[in-house]
Amino acid sequence: MINRRNVLQSTAGLAALALPSMARADGRFSSGDAQIFYRGFGKPGKTPIVMMHGANYFDSFDWINVAEKVAVDREVVSFDMRGFGESSWSPSKNYSVDAMMGDMRALFGHLGWRKPIVLGHSFSGRLAVSFASNFPDDLSKLIVVDSAFGRDEPGPRGINNPPVIFPSVEAAMERFGKLANPPRISKDRARAEQALTKVAEGYRLKRDPDYSNSTPVGAPAADVQGPRPRRELNVWEELAKVKVPMYFVRGLKSDRFTPDVLARLNKDFPAIVWATADSMHDIPFYAPDELITAVKKFIAEA
Repeated sequence: MINRRNVLQSTAGLAALALPSMARADGRFSSGDAQIFYRGFGKPGKTPIVMMHGANYFDSFDWINVAEKVAVDREVVSFDMRGFGESSWSPSKNYSVDAMMGDMRALFGHLGWRKPIVLGHSFSGRLAVSFASNFPDDLSKLIVVDSAFGRDEPGPRGINNPPVIFPSVEAAMERFGKLANPPRISKDRARAEQALTKVAEGYRLKRDPDYSNSTPVGAPAADVQGPRPRRELNVWEELAKVKVPMYFVRGLKSDRFTPDVLARLNKDFPAIVWATADSMHDIPFYAPDELITAVKKFIAEA
C-alpha cells in the first residue's frame, strides 16, 4: 500500500493535457545517491504495476493518463528516473543500468511491494528486461512497450556535458519535432512547459545532460540496493533468462522494432505475447486507449 497523503493534480496551465481526476499519492524516496520522485494512483487490489518512461524526452508525467485508467482495480506507480523530471541528478553521474535497477528495488521496498508487474517503455523496456533477468523473484510479469532491441548498454559517455539551452519553449518543441518519432513535448506546449526549467539564458530540460553516462565518478562500486547483480550486457542473453510471462507492445508507425529484431524475437522467443498500436514511438500519447486496452487484457488475472 502507498502510505502517502493523497493529493490532487492542480498544476496551472496544463488544461490541454489529460490530467488525473482521481486522488493521487505522490512521494519521494532515496536510492543510492539520488532522490527519486514518483506518482501513485489507485488503491490496493490486484497485483500492482510500475510504469517506467524512456529517455527522449519522457518522464512519469507522460504516464498520468494511462496510469489513472489502469489503476481502477490496483495500485499503479510511475517514477521519474534518476536525472529526469522531478528526481534529483546523480552527483556521481551514475546512470548505469545497475544503478537504475537499484532504484527499482528501492521503490518496491519503499512501497512494500512484492513481485509487482513491471512495464518499461523505450529505453526502460531494455532496463525492464535486465531487471527481470537479474531479479527474477522481484516481479510477476514483464511488459515491454516499443523498445529498441539489439542495442546493448552504452559505455562511458563522459561527464560535464553542457545542457542544451533553448531560447524559447517553441524552440524546444521544434527541436523535438524533428525526431523521426517525435514525443509529445513537440506537440503540446503545456507539456513542453512542464518539461523545461527557466534559466537566465532561456530554457533547459529537466534532464541531466550526462544522463547517458554509465560509469559513476567517485561513487562506491556497489551503488545499488543489495548485492551488485551479475548480469549480461547482451539483451538476447538476458531475454533468454527471463522466466516470467512477457508481453510486448509495438507501434506500427515506430522504427524501434526493426524487421530483423522482430524476426529474431518471433523465432527465438515464441512465448512472448504481442500487441500492436497504430502509433509512433510515444504510444502513451498517440494511442493511449489501445495501450490501456492491451495492458488491461494482459494483467486482467494478475
